[in-house]
Amino acid sequence: MVWKRVVSAIVFGVIVLGALIWDELAFTFAIALAAVIGSVELFNLFEKRGEEAVPTAAAVGILGALAYVFVAHFKGFASYGYVTIGIIFVCFLWYMLVLKHVKPTRAIAMTVFASLLSGLCLSHLVLLRDLKLPGGWEWLIVIYLLVLIWVYDIFAWAIGRKLGRRKIAPAISPNKSVEGAIAGTASVFIAAVLFRLIVQAIHEFHWFSIGVAMIIAAMVCVLGPLGDLAESMVKRDFGVKDMGGIIPEHGGIMDRFDSTLFTAPAVFYYLFYFALKFK
Repeated sequence: MVWKRVVSAIVFGVIVLGALIWDELAFTFAIALAAVIGSVELFNLFEKRGEEAVPTAAAVGILGALAYVFVAHFKGFASYGYVTIGIIFVCFLWYMLVLKHVKPTRAIAMTVFASLLSGLCLSHLVLLRDLKLPGGWEWLIVIYLLVLIWVYDIFAWAIGRKLGRRKIAPAISPNKSVEGAIAGTASVFIAAVLFRLIVQAIHEFHWFSIGVAMIIAAMVCVLGPLGDLAESMVKRDFGVKDMGGIIPEHGGIMDRFDSTLFTAPAVFYYLFYFALKFK
């Protein structure tokens, strides 16, 4: 039902934005919880659905996802390699010492994949929150990104539901239409201009130029839907509609964060290496 979808979205948004504005560590723990729930959703999918269900090293993968989030906060992205190597190493030990009867290659690949998707990708939201922005308001860029993603999702869903005729990728996600994508894209650029005007009227941010705002908006319009389609490919591969059911009318945590999987990393590295020139 539409009203349940709206209420769930509002409650979810309030929780995320509340943790984001409250404190860096509070937001880190919120994303860590999301990474754990997302990992559980993925491992449930891998181990229990379809003919190719595989007994993965779920405990290793969940801890790996957590490690990505906390390493992002306390050490930064330069330490991601240590986490990745550690996950792979412990996975091999797991199948040597614990699950000796299982063919390990596919299981290890799925375990590492779950950690990367739920932990590594989402941890870039923490990196964005921890950026020391000129002028303060470190939470601003995360709010901007999430607002644009939510605007795209709302308008693409609403317009596509009413007017959608031409499908973008019917074999992957039959509900996504060209008309919805156009509406979502237009609404994102309008929201980006309005957001910047409001923010600059309250407090001057020299780094938050119209060019930076538009580049991030373009990333959302391109990489957000691609993240959504990427997750849809995984769900279709295992024959499920949603990753989970923790958020009524929205599915699981991975369903709600799918549009951030590619956009959050892209926006972070763009700001770090180009817009803000932190080298």
